[in-house]
Amino acid sequence: MNKLLKLVTFLSLFLLSNNYIHSQWNVSVNLNGGQVNHLLSTGQYIFAATSTNGIYRSDDNGATWIQKNTGLENFLLVQTMSAWNNFVYAGTSGGGFFYSANFGDEWIQSNQGIGQLNVKVLMSDSTGVYAGLIFAGIFRSTNNGLSWSRFALGEGDLLYSFSFKSEGYLIGLEGGIYRSTNSGVNWAPFVSGLTNLSVRSVIQSDDKTYCGTFGGGVYYSDFGESQWHPMNSGLADLKVRNLFLHGTNLFAGIEGNGIFYFNQTSESWIEINQGLSDTNISAMTVKDNYIYTGSSAGKIWKRHLSEIITGIYQTVSELNEFQLYQNYPNPFNPSTEISFYIPEKNFVTLKVFNITGKEISEIHSGIVPEGKHTKYWNGENYSSGIYYYTLQSGSFSQTKKFALVK
Repeated sequence: MNKLLKLVTFLSLFLLSNNYIHSQWNVSVNLNGGQVNHLLSTGQYIFAATSTNGIYRSDDNGATWIQKNTGLENFLLVQTMSAWNNFVYAGTSGGGFFYSANFGDEWIQSNQGIGQLNVKVLMSDSTGVYAGLIFAGIFRSTNNGLSWSRFALGEGDLLYSFSFKSEGYLIGLEGGIYRSTNSGVNWAPFVSGLTNLSVRSVIQSDDKTYCGTFGGGVYYSDFGESQWHPMNSGLADLKVRNLFLHGTNLFAGIEGNGIFYFNQTSESWIEINQGLSDTNISAMTVKDNYIYTGSSAGKIWKRHLSEIITGIYQTVSELNEFQLYQNYPNPFNPSTEISFYIPEKNFVTLKVFNITGKEISEIHSGIVPEGKHTKYWNGENYSSGIYYYTLQSGSFSQTKKFALVK
């Protein structure tokens, strides 16, 4: 059995390493137009919004890119784009809102009723078009942008992100998150559990909400609850520039560290920067099973999704090794999460010891199934200091150090 397990491990490692050797990011285009602020996939087209050269469109899956600025005049700092019902929308800095009825061949400016001309976020669906203004809240149009009315928040809020789905509407700000569960009639802060309130990205899946913060990493909240939980294992840095969700696949652009993909099996982030020389990723989209990324250097990169997802869910530790992971956060006050992986169903204990070696707390004692598990320890009743936590299962035992700082 051990020989078979070693053979499976070897073959998995070989296939995984071989996959990464031959798969990597490739440059689709260098737009030389400052930062790529947004990428939008709609119909047969991909649009790129840039900081200095306006809008580009690709009709052939990124092989060629053509500027599409007719009607934008001098408002070429385009920050965001959206699409609905054969209309394409663009939000600019200084020129406000533009729409196109012919997929970018001509743009028409339309700002009647809008509160400010610095549009940071655009979203659209069957209920209308929503424009998030950097210091003037959210406006909504129900006639494809011909006229606007205030939807949420007021003057003075530094807005970064806006999202809506079955859970409701969410606004990410420099200062936290606001949520409405009644179609925007009432709004309330949604920040419990966040240790950093510089919220750069808020997105929703079918059962979870995710937010990325610039300094506190990534958090998730299950639908129906009012608490955020950190999910930063494996991240190289906690400065999140953006999050992107395709189906159940979650990606994060990390300041100075490229792109990370969240492995749901191990519940940790994996760096996926093979071939990627730009480390500040500012935009992401998916078309025809390819993921496209835009960078602050003005380049657009392309990679097949299967290269990232296939083979990533089985690593050596998940095949034949126990693993005790470093707690997060560390230092902490008063609670922290501790994760571990066991290769088969077994009896495990997870205990906490003080610096003298005395057991002070038993976090878990019992049988757990194969896989990765996360437990929580609250040090509210203990003084600041260095502590140790130990995982034991059969002949396996591993100890790590953590710090409680009050």
